[in-house]
Amino acid sequence: MTMGPGEPPLVTQTGPAEKVRGAIFCVAMLFSALLGSMYILLPLFPLIFLKPRWWRKLIDRLVGFWLILPSGLMELIFDVKLTVTGDKVDHSEAALMIMNHRTRLDWLFYWNCLFRMDPWLLISEKITLKGILRFVPGAGWAMGTNAYLFLQRSFIEDKSRITKMLEYYAKTGDSYQILLFPEGTDKCPKATARMIQFAEEKQLQQYEYVLHPKTAGFVLMVQKMRELGYIKYLYDVTVAYNDAIVQSEVDLAKLGATPREIHFDVRKMNIEELPESDEGLVEWLNALWKRKEERLRRFYTQPKESRMLDTHAGSETFEHKDNSRLIQNGIVGIWAFVTVFWSYFWWAYPFQGFWTLFAFGVFVGAHGARTRSSRRHRGQLSDLRSTCVSYHHTFLI
Repeated sequence: MTMGPGEPPLVTQTGPAEKVRGAIFCVAMLFSALLGSMYILLPLFPLIFLKPRWWRKLIDRLVGFWLILPSGLMELIFDVKLTVTGDKVDHSEAALMIMNHRTRLDWLFYWNCLFRMDPWLLISEKITLKGILRFVPGAGWAMGTNAYLFLQRSFIEDKSRITKMLEYYAKTGDSYQILLFPEGTDKCPKATARMIQFAEEKQLQQYEYVLHPKTAGFVLMVQKMRELGYIKYLYDVTVAYNDAIVQSEVDLAKLGATPREIHFDVRKMNIEELPESDEGLVEWLNALWKRKEERLRRFYTQPKESRMLDTHAGSETFEHKDNSRLIQNGIVGIWAFVTVFWSYFWWAYPFQGFWTLFAFGVFVGAHGARTRSSRRHRGQLSDLRSTCVSYHHTFLI
């Protein structure tokens, strides 16, 4: 069974108005990310070699500023409503955030959650994503320069990449909060079928609302961050959808479909509360996911009009502050204006086609050089400059 009992239906059809909204959203994302990469990120590339610390701080802030556009449009044109409870994520302390992965849009809506807690978190958050996404023109380039962690879903391939990226984060001197989906993939029909077969073979409990977590990546990240002295907190994030399940970015683009009622609950734990051994961490994560399954079961068995994720004593409820929605809409307006301006500039002035080809050559070529650069700079992580140069030869190790 793909859908757990009580879960809302999977959206497969929408009307013309929704499709128009989806088209507007996708055009805004495509052109703002592509033109922003060409006219903002590319001219800053010399800083990678001249002032790597300036580069990192500038890119973190510029991309964080852009992230307000997709999250803001979710609320502005799709009327998405969020209920956010639990503990506030501290942007000043390095941390690992783990979340159940119900759909491929969880990370998008999580930006709305973080904005309610503290807009600075859009600057300090880093996300683990599917490796293929780094090739998306514009958005993939920006995520690569912003040091997001692209994974191949193979621990053998990803182990070295995870280790190097964590070393890079630590050497920047900045505190990042890294979002990891321990399940490794979203709970789509194929993944659910694989999980059912896996649970039968291993004689594990059959879950209905989550997938069994993959523990190797989680253990590696916790232990490496401990080794680097780069983790103070772990945040357990639970996401639930009350009215609709929209499984992927394709459904958002083609159908203009989004859920309208999304619930997040965040629980903060001191890293010292977690077991020290690898085996203990495996058991801890599996037990946490078992509890998460039961929390979601309780959520979906409540009457739809009164559903709430259960939370803990002393938890907060995070809503838009008095001026935060105004700021959010203002930033959306700024991005809309500069995107229209860039589009006119690209169309009206000569030689922009050459600049576009140059941008594609730099970004795509950098990804093609990933393996060669990784070999060339292996072992040269003695300081921030060499780390940045090694890393940014390919924008992602």
